[in-house]
Amino acid sequence: MAKPLVPARPRRTQAERTMSTQRKLIDGAIDLLKKKRYASFRTADVAEQAGVSKGAQTHHFPSKDMLVLQALEEVYRRTQQRALERIAVGRSAPGTLLEQLVSDSREFFLGDDFLLSLDLMMVDPSSTLGSDVKRLAQLYRLPVEQAWLDALVAAGHPERQAKDVVRLTFAIARGFGVRQLIAGQDEEFQHLMDSWMRMAEAMLLLSSGPRASDTQSRRPLGAPKRTARKNNAA
Repeated sequence: MAKPLVPARPRRTQAERTMSTQRKLIDGAIDLLKKKRYASFRTADVAEQAGVSKGAQTHHFPSKDMLVLQALEEVYRRTQQRALERIAVGRSAPGTLLEQLVSDSREFFLGDDFLLSLDLMMVDPSSTLGSDVKRLAQLYRLPVEQAWLDALVAAGHPERQAKDVVRLTFAIARGFGVRQLIAGQDEEFQHLMDSWMRMAEAMLLLSSGPRASDTQSRRPLGAPKRTARKNNAA
């Protein structure tokens, strides 16, 4: 009895093969930058980890810094996308916006993505690589900050107080991220972030007037449920 014919898988186009190879190289570069940092980063190691030839690696990324910048941009792109997803969740439930902001800050600044970007930020700022790293940070990270600010304002909070909350949240998380390099993981982070959330919530409640009641569904981390009091407009 003849075996049924198995349809052949369609061959990938040249563009698809190129994209696949570049994706392997970029993912490999991200992984090695997190493990070895820029000073010990070698493109030959990336090619080996990605399972492609050195020639193919050089064809797609002729220089070390070109590959490093592509890796950093991909890190920023992914972290920006995660932030926008959290903002979308917060917009659908405004009472959770502050909690989503803190979670996003903690994930980025206390994770390997920030340490990778911080390492590259320490490259000579007068160099071409240093300038390009700064440009990428401005291109991807500043819009994340602005998106959180816009979401809080859209939820009814005054721009001045919303900006203070966003920047202070980022500053606290960023400071702990740097501190990790000196002292390792700090168990005090959660306690201090809980304290900051209560202060930030009070800032937003007191400044938001009648719409402050929209936040009554959110509780500070670890705090018992309570009823928000309505305030007169500031």
